[in-house]
Amino acid sequence: MRRVFTLILSLTFFSKEVKSQATHQKMTWVFYNVENLFDVRDDSLTRDEAFLPAGDRHWTYGRFLNKLNHIYKVIAGVGEWSPPALIGLAEVENRYVLEALLQETPMHRLGYQIIHQESPDSRGIDVALLFRPDLVSIEHQEFITVALSNGRKTRDILYAQVKLPHQNTVHFYVNHWPSRYSGTKVSEESRKQAATTLAAHIRRILVKEPDAQILVTGDFNDAPEDASMQQLVNQVPLSNISNYQFEGTHKHQGDWSVLDQWLVSEKWLKAPSTWVIENGRGQVYHPSWLLETDETNLGFKPARTYVGFQYHGGFSDHLPVFIRLVSPSRLSSLEK
Repeated sequence: MRRVFTLILSLTFFSKEVKSQATHQKMTWVFYNVENLFDVRDDSLTRDEAFLPAGDRHWTYGRFLNKLNHIYKVIAGVGEWSPPALIGLAEVENRYVLEALLQETPMHRLGYQIIHQESPDSRGIDVALLFRPDLVSIEHQEFITVALSNGRKTRDILYAQVKLPHQNTVHFYVNHWPSRYSGTKVSEESRKQAATTLAAHIRRILVKEPDAQILVTGDFNDAPEDASMQQLVNQVPLSNISNYQFEGTHKHQGDWSVLDQWLVSEKWLKAPSTWVIENGRGQVYHPSWLLETDETNLGFKPARTYVGFQYHGGFSDHLPVFIRLVSPSRLSSLEK
């Protein structure tokens, strides 16, 4: 059954006719924390020892390839009739794993291009962006350093100036803020500092372009109601559109939370635009094959690659989130 499903995904994913119909009418943007996408080679500059063949998790090339195909399956599924225009990723080790994703899976047929830079994170995990140059172009890209007062190193914020068909330009940010590993309260200040860094960059754009269309996504390691996210929306005119019709994007000790979010500039939501966000909110991609029974806490939870140090063969501890951008001509045809 899984092979049949994968074949169906491939057929729809690469249909040139469908792709041409979707161009300039509707496009999907995705963010996905893929949970520890490491290669099998030792990087002496980072703490990647657990993800080596002789490491604690016995990470092998076969498991790496399986992980790549899982990510492809998610991307194909969330794109529905047309592969996503942009894919923001978190927890990728380096450019090699991104190139492998594009070369060792059916994604190689689509010509995705990569935006990536090694970040100072001690574990060596980065954010990255994949984009389809047939649908969008990148006019400028930048990696924003987040300086923490405790001296620890964290992921950069990826910024890209994305040009859409019909001359629209979107200022797009991909984030992966400091984790809660040391405790939610203890680590809270680090996420507030990430919020301050991001807000400062957005304010500089708004000074030059008051009506700028801004889109922010990522794994913020905080929920919309938490202090860092409230600080962000109080400092810059952003609306959090992560009012998902699903329980959350990440589950910890039986509780779902919305760590993976979308925020958009308020003027974009209110003013007429060549492209609008479908339904005015983001969505969670949650097919049954991305979930498994939560036998400890009841309900369901994301199917992970590892549970502790035991290989589980799943996808990620996060669910992917996405938006669909729709042109007014597309909306008009749907209303008729």
